[in-house]
Amino acid sequence: MRKDNKTTKDIVMRLLNRDESPLSKRHHARELILPSKAYPRGFIVKTHYHQPLLQWQKRRGFILKRNRNTLFLCATYLLLITGAELLTTRDPKLGIVLHIALMFGLLLYAGWESDRNKMLSQFLIVLVVAPIIRILSLSMPIIHFSVTFWFMFISIPVFIAVFTCMWLQRLHPKDIGLTMPTRRRDVPIELGVILIAIPFGLLEYLILKPSPLLNVYAGISSFIALALTMVICTGFLEELTFRGLIQFTTLRVLSKWWGILFISIIFGVLHAGNLTFWDCLLAFSVGFLFSVVRDKTGSIYAISLSHGIINIILFLVAPFYL
Repeated sequence: MRKDNKTTKDIVMRLLNRDESPLSKRHHARELILPSKAYPRGFIVKTHYHQPLLQWQKRRGFILKRNRNTLFLCATYLLLITGAELLTTRDPKLGIVLHIALMFGLLLYAGWESDRNKMLSQFLIVLVVAPIIRILSLSMPIIHFSVTFWFMFISIPVFIAVFTCMWLQRLHPKDIGLTMPTRRRDVPIELGVILIAIPFGLLEYLILKPSPLLNVYAGISSFIALALTMVICTGFLEELTFRGLIQFTTLRVLSKWWGILFISIIFGVLHAGNLTFWDCLLAFSVGFLFSVVRDKTGSIYAISLSHGIINIILFLVAPFYL
């Protein structure tokens, strides 16, 4: 009986120590207590065990925790930027102060995370561009310019901020959508998103009914100059910012649909200054559509042109005919 018990113990120990791969030898041995009928109190076996599974479980827990922290950070950002936009409807100066505080808070937090999570740090830096746009657009009307120079003057610092972020993160133009679609099936999508700008522009005019940016007696040259300025300084610049730079960095820290939803909400919230819920909802819907098209085609050129056409219809065409 004693011989059988010893044989059983030897078999168990031989089976447990069977894996002699280099991967298992690199790890420390672990003591396992294996009870049996022959040894009811159990006997101690020193054996190797596989670390990759335990490492994967720890890494998975770390990733889940990091994703929850990122979602909480995004929700906090949306809450603060929404509060700043609502505050601008009552007191623009206080709204600017809150946007500035949000901007510096993002920069400080990005510096704090730069050593621990570089990708999150880059994401935080990119989010600074949205408050910069609102700070400029809220403060620039204090200085009197012509409409064309007003758009150009605001766009210059934003262009500088976007290209600075690209340079710091070593991004290529293709990363932010500065490329033409290469697949034939993307062509109908590109044409469709351009044509859909007409009903979207008319719908936004019916919601806002803004005054025309040009008077009736303005010449065709003034119309063309302002139209091109709006395509470049509003359509292209905003798509380069939101669907280009912000979308690229957001999808590195969030899943595809959570990232698109986050960007679309930001884009909708930044229209809260128009004092109507329906315009925010329309901006969210357009932004969501543009983000999906950007993800499908990899290009921002068509959505930039579509964005510019919406603004041209809103401010230059519809006010004279509707």
